[in-house]
Amino acid sequence: MKPFRRYLAPIFLFFLISTIFMTSLSKADEEEGALIVANIKGSIPPIKPGAWTPIKIEVYDACGFNWTYFSEEFLNIPGLRWYGKLLVWVIWPKILFRSAADYFGYSSLSFYPEIIEGDPRGWKMKVIPSSVSPTTDGYTHDITLYVWADKTAMDYDVTIGIKCTRYSFSGKALGSSYIYVPVKLEKFNYVEMYVKQPRRFVPPWSTSYVTAVITNKGYYEDTLHLHLECEGGIRAETEQQQIVIKPGESKEVTFVITTPRGFFEYGRSYEIKVYATSVLNPNRTYLGSFVVMIEGLTANPKVGGFYIFLAMLLLLVLVLIAKAGTRLRQRRVSRPREVARERIEEELPKEKGTVSRKEISKMKLIERIRKEQERQRRRLKL
Repeated sequence: MKPFRRYLAPIFLFFLISTIFMTSLSKADEEEGALIVANIKGSIPPIKPGAWTPIKIEVYDACGFNWTYFSEEFLNIPGLRWYGKLLVWVIWPKILFRSAADYFGYSSLSFYPEIIEGDPRGWKMKVIPSSVSPTTDGYTHDITLYVWADKTAMDYDVTIGIKCTRYSFSGKALGSSYIYVPVKLEKFNYVEMYVKQPRRFVPPWSTSYVTAVITNKGYYEDTLHLHLECEGGIRAETEQQQIVIKPGESKEVTFVITTPRGFFEYGRSYEIKVYATSVLNPNRTYLGSFVVMIEGLTANPKVGGFYIFLAMLLLLVLVLIAKAGTRLRQRRVSRPREVARERIEEELPKEKGTVSRKEISKMKLIERIRKEQERQRRRLKL
């Protein structure tokens, strides 16, 4: 009986290894998934736009042969535990069962995240570590899913599927499973404003209108309160003090601009800034600005008779100045012409049978003197 007892342990070990080998081989041929169990640690946090958000995940391996447990509890015999470690770490994978090492749990897991539900535009994700090796039944791995989204993301909630693929000792893909993680963006307000007339020319003491389009590029319905800041005495307000706008919706708002009182303005520019306060974000958000140019004369009927009288008086003064200037210009032009004509007449040579004007005047004067002398002489004779 002693020789038989000597071979009892090796025979029992042979049948045990064969049974485990055949069981693992049949399971590996039938299984198509990676055979993992995943648990998300804690709650899934909301994704903050523009920042990587970590999500902790615990992955439990339920595939293959638990050779770690076998190496530590081999036949539950303290004297043979070293032999179990030798089998698991050296003899099986390196010497005897290299071609069959896949069925003994010498494998690795690779993690690849992708969006399986929702629009992937604007979303990014990664898993750290991206793979673990070696792994087998009973192993637990801690991985972290990092999610990032920007303000251009098309969907504010998506479902991420982490594709977990198991690779064999020889590099063959044995199967894949998915870990599903639904995520949602954190609430935030993101609106844009487009002003149809960024520069508006208006007269003084008047009321004008500027139209703008506000678009909600966030992911939640929002309520906006609009505020305007003006300078230089200009008053501005909105016809819609509060607007409710849905995600992706655009609404048109009208700003009423009242310019300062005055009759004439040469062309000054004033900037009007537009701010918004959201229900989701109580802090003021700068949306944009537009410029108002004031120039010209006022056409406001409320100006009154005083400004009209000043305008008519100014116009009359301008007309009189223009006429006086025209007369003075005509005199300056006509006087030199008369002097030149007289000089020319004096310098012209006298022709035969013609008498100059000066001689005619002298002759007339002599004739008067002669007649006066004749008249005096007659009176003395009487």
